[in-house]
Amino acid sequence: MRLKPGQWSGHLQGKLASVYGLFSDEPLLLQEAEEALCQVAAEQGFAQRQRLNHSSAPWDALRDERDAGSLFAEQRLLLLRLDSIKLPKEGVSALQYWLASPPPDALLVFSGPRPDASVQKTQWFKALESHGQTLLLYRPEGADWIRWIEQRLKLQKMSADDEAIQLLADLSAGNLGACHQAILRLQQIYPGQAVDVAAIRNVLADSSQFNIYDLADATLRAEPTQILRIIDRLRSGDGEPALCLWALHKDLRILAELRAAHVDVDQVFRQNRVFPPRQNWFRAAARRLPGHSLLAGIRECLEIDARIKGQDPTPVWPALTDLCLRIAGSA
Repeated sequence: MRLKPGQWSGHLQGKLASVYGLFSDEPLLLQEAEEALCQVAAEQGFAQRQRLNHSSAPWDALRDERDAGSLFAEQRLLLLRLDSIKLPKEGVSALQYWLASPPPDALLVFSGPRPDASVQKTQWFKALESHGQTLLLYRPEGADWIRWIEQRLKLQKMSADDEAIQLLADLSAGNLGACHQAILRLQQIYPGQAVDVAAIRNVLADSSQFNIYDLADATLRAEPTQILRIIDRLRSGDGEPALCLWALHKDLRILAELRAAHVDVDQVFRQNRVFPPRQNWFRAAARRLPGHSLLAGIRECLEIDARIKGQDPTPVWPALTDLCLRIAGSA
């Protein structure tokens, strides 16, 4: 059976199923759904937690766990997280083998990226929905994105005015993980309080002499020496790579808009709330950077985002440095 996102909390208040499929392209939503399920499972006696994907042969491990169920005195929770939702033949076979007769002392949580329509029509996915519970979580868009931020603040017993919420929405540009980190930092500094634009800008600033806005400004002004200095301070302090990426990605999007044919530059600045002196810096950067370099920078943002989310083990800060230098025209 497929659960709707709004049914998830209520479902966890009852008896759990023996098999779950949790799917989302947003790591934060997937992690939170999984952690909520694990917490309830522990309360219902599934105290032992084991990740099968840590095995060199997870599908063999899944088969072994089904056959070895009677050897365990303790109920166990088995987690199998996939990088790709397109299962190999051995994966389909192992999952079907499990679903044919799930052991009573085990709870299987199968998770991964959100499946497209073709995957949802496959025999293995239909079997998963038939024998267990599935949950598909989507990234909030448009007005839902604003409501998501409001709900996140409320969960932290906080509130914000419309302008502050819009600032968080603009800066994050749909990056749920970075927005979540920012809200947690707000809660640490302003617990239980109402926050405004000034508070948000204060939280996004690093405790050292520099903050993410200084980095974005130095990048637009094409100051490589200053960029390296700021990156070094942010990296050695408590600078958040995700928040740095917010600011850089937003500026790249604005630069791409400015280079579009027949664009109304003043309108772009108004829509994106760009004020002097940044307007002049944007104009200079738009003249300086060719279109292919901007597109390459936006692609780099996606790659860096994957690293921040743990999908790529490559170090983040060197990649952020390279991105800044690209925008500055020095790479």
